[in-house]
Amino acid sequence: MNNKKKKKFNRYTGLLIIMIMIFSLLINEMVTLQMIHGEEYSARANVEFIKNIDYSAPRGEILDADGRVLATSLKSYNLIYVDTTESRKVLYQTIDEVRALLKNSGEDINDKFSLKTDPFRFEFGSEDPDFINKSELRWKKDRGINDYLFNTVLREETGKSKISELNEKETDRLDELILEFSPEETYFYLIEFYKLYDALSPSAEEKKLYDKMSGREIHEELLKKFDWQTIRAYLVIRDSIRMESYQGSKAVTLMSNMKEETAFTFLQQLSKLPGIDVETNPIRLYPYQATAAHVIGYLNPIPAGSQNSYMEKGYDISKDYIGVSGIESAYEDWLRGSKGVKTVEVDKNGRTISELFELGTYPGNNVQLTLDANLQYTAERVLSDLIYEYSQVNTVHRVVGYTQNSTNATRGAIVVMEADTGNILAMASNPSYDPNLFAVPGRLTSEMYKEFFTPDYKAYAEELIRKMNLRTTVNAKTGETRPAVPEDLFRFNADGTVSDFNDIYAKPLFNYATQGLIPSASTFKVITGLAALEEGVLTPNTLIRDDGAYTNDQVGNPITNDGGGAYGNINMAKALAKSSNVFFADVGYRLYKAKGLNAIAEWAWKLGMGYNPEEKPHSTTGLEINENISGNVYNHYSKVEITKRLFMFDVVAFLNAGKARNTGRSFAPIDIGVNRADEEKKALGKEKIKEAVRNAFDISIDDANNYVRQDYAEVVQSLRKAFEEYIAILPEEEANGLESSKFYAEQIAAKIVYDQTTEIISPRNVLNSSIGQGDNQTSLLQIANALATIVNGGTRYKTNLVQRITDTEGNVIQENEPVVLEETGIKESSVNALLNGLRASTLPGGGSYATLKDFPIATGGKTGTGTFKENQQELGRDAFGLYTAVAPIDDPEIVVAVVIYDVTRGAFVVPAALAVFEEYFEEKLKTEYPDYVRQYEYELPEPISSYEDKVEGDDTEADTAADEENETQP
Repeated sequence: MNNKKKKKFNRYTGLLIIMIMIFSLLINEMVTLQMIHGEEYSARANVEFIKNIDYSAPRGEILDADGRVLATSLKSYNLIYVDTTESRKVLYQTIDEVRALLKNSGEDINDKFSLKTDPFRFEFGSEDPDFINKSELRWKKDRGINDYLFNTVLREETGKSKISELNEKETDRLDELILEFSPEETYFYLIEFYKLYDALSPSAEEKKLYDKMSGREIHEELLKKFDWQTIRAYLVIRDSIRMESYQGSKAVTLMSNMKEETAFTFLQQLSKLPGIDVETNPIRLYPYQATAAHVIGYLNPIPAGSQNSYMEKGYDISKDYIGVSGIESAYEDWLRGSKGVKTVEVDKNGRTISELFELGTYPGNNVQLTLDANLQYTAERVLSDLIYEYSQVNTVHRVVGYTQNSTNATRGAIVVMEADTGNILAMASNPSYDPNLFAVPGRLTSEMYKEFFTPDYKAYAEELIRKMNLRTTVNAKTGETRPAVPEDLFRFNADGTVSDFNDIYAKPLFNYATQGLIPSASTFKVITGLAALEEGVLTPNTLIRDDGAYTNDQVGNPITNDGGGAYGNINMAKALAKSSNVFFADVGYRLYKAKGLNAIAEWAWKLGMGYNPEEKPHSTTGLEINENISGNVYNHYSKVEITKRLFMFDVVAFLNAGKARNTGRSFAPIDIGVNRADEEKKALGKEKIKEAVRNAFDISIDDANNYVRQDYAEVVQSLRKAFEEYIAILPEEEANGLESSKFYAEQIAAKIVYDQTTEIISPRNVLNSSIGQGDNQTSLLQIANALATIVNGGTRYKTNLVQRITDTEGNVIQENEPVVLEETGIKESSVNALLNGLRASTLPGGGSYATLKDFPIATGGKTGTGTFKENQQELGRDAFGLYTAVAPIDDPEIVVAVVIYDVTRGAFVVPAALAVFEEYFEEKLKTEYPDYVRQYEYELPEPISSYEDKVEGDDTEADTAADEENETQP
């Protein structure tokens, strides 16, 4: 009985006891969490992660010679988004609210997205096709388009399972497919790739349906709720988030350089905007806007093709800007500051809770230039005024026997430099631009981008044909004249790019002072005179008879004076004053007879006008910023290479045309042109013929000076062998009916030995060079430095734009002293003779007298009118106008060089030098010549201090509205 009453302890009882104990512990822990440590653990739960935040350092300032600030950095406000688990949940709602707040303040989200709509296109900030292709490839690969195309096309074609398994040819094929993948296809691919249907807040079942849709179909669904602009904004931000993920947990900049009041508005709304925050960041400001833009340069985002190298240097490729031209580029490492970093705790909405560590920024160093901002502004303004006058107002110019048209006188340059240091005091290039447009995302509107990088060349050509009243143009392919069409002024390529092969269009970002190559025209006569004096073929007092034309048995057609004048017996000084072609042609022939074909070139090289082609390519000026180092003065070596290069096109056309040399009788054509469809053996056979042609141009300077040609029989033999081998590998149907290899070899050999070589070894080349024509093509900077070298007594200095580099406290880190590149050894008597000639050209009867007659300080100068090509007007071009000048003539301080393209006459650009002289000698004129009235007086505008001030060419609110309208629907 007692056993029955005793409570039985079984497994259920034990389980009950254990459960009671567990629940007791849980209740105790919950009480501890909530009541005792509630606030502490709540804060910990709110921490999403610890992260490092990079802070950009201000770039160093760029100053003019007197300390005026030409480039500086300002504090600005950026709107950022931090991608976290919590903020991601409401991303699209947050974007909508952010855009609404920005719209209320007249601003919008940054749009650095290279894929544009209306029409669909890519914008990579360049006209260079190679750069564009490389950027497009990198951009698309970063977004997985290479994987997509491999999986959908090449996997089956090649049988390979990975991209890494592709061979070189297959890899090239993949790149071709990527480039063929259109902007429109890319847009809809990204709609699908980023699953933008999430903006519709779909259910799980709806997501399954969307996953089966194409990007275009998803887009149609999105359009039922959102407009094009909103969808694109979603795409831009989703893309930015993904690109940032490559660099770790970093913020995405939604808006740069916000207005201060806009920043405060967002700071008040942060609790309602998960992931959104406001940060300060330095931005670049150019207080004098377009002044010295081509010298200073501008900033741009890091291009896709260079991102890896800049990441290795510590740059943030998503938001850091780098100098891409001018001093900003050349002195990037000096100007760039040291970044700061903060280690912070971030809450679930991406905002900083606490700072754990901070390393401050350190500004970049300052670069002080040799430029005088007042002189620079004067040079730019007078150049702009002259270009306006001759392209818009005074455009038709009648000369004896012909009419010229300066409608396309839309570009030019001025260089002002110290004669005895190489320091550049002013360097103007027109057209110009305001670098502020590139300093902040969003300021460069679509219309501005088009003007800078993708202009409407066809519309421009049509307008130019109308303005110049062109009846005919030259067919670029055949060389034949036909009724005027735009396609003859520009080459419209099959890939959509345009080649401005006649250098017609005025390019705002191009520095015409350092990058343009121009004929030095009659300004080169000073160098011809120097060579003659130094080589002893004449003296300053030698008289040469100018009867209006020069010729002899070796030079062919007579060389005449411009306008048909004749000046009788004249010496060097009068020949320079009158710009006598006859005098200098005679001098050129004397030099040829005494020293050979390179007689003038060897002196030009001493002065930095090009260099001996047997040397490695190099700068002859030493300038810090980008320049064209391909300048050339006629010489035997370059003449051979130029003739050879041009003949390679001619020989292909000749063999295709099937018309024999001299007789014109028909023969069976043979094609040796490049054809991508050719099999390797056939392509190699063609190349062997071309190599034999190139080798046939092996003409030594000694043979050329002695008027000795190649051995015709030897040339025939080498060419015949190449033709035999090529014909032997041709299919029977192609080989049948061809002429013998001997026939083709003899035809080409005759053209080389009797036509091309005759041109190469002719002294006519020296005569053309003696008056600044022919193969003479140099930069304006080289022309200026050559004159400076002569007038300072023969010392060629390195040209210099930078005076010194200082730290933020003003301490000098580097001082640039004049650097001598070459002592030419010019005789003092030669210098004096040339100065007398330069002075004579500014006196009555001289080419610049009309403009400079009232200027009280004695100057010297030389005008030049340079032909572009014989049929230049049918190419939309006309003659260059040049002027080189020095002042004071009795003790030269500065040299000025001016060029305006297509202005037709050198005399038209002389006023630019006068304006420069009036500004440079301003104090001397006031004290010594108080009654002199300046003809040109320009006042440097007050600098802007912020982007709230009006920026040249900028109408941000209006342009933003226009862009919004343009992006609504393709």
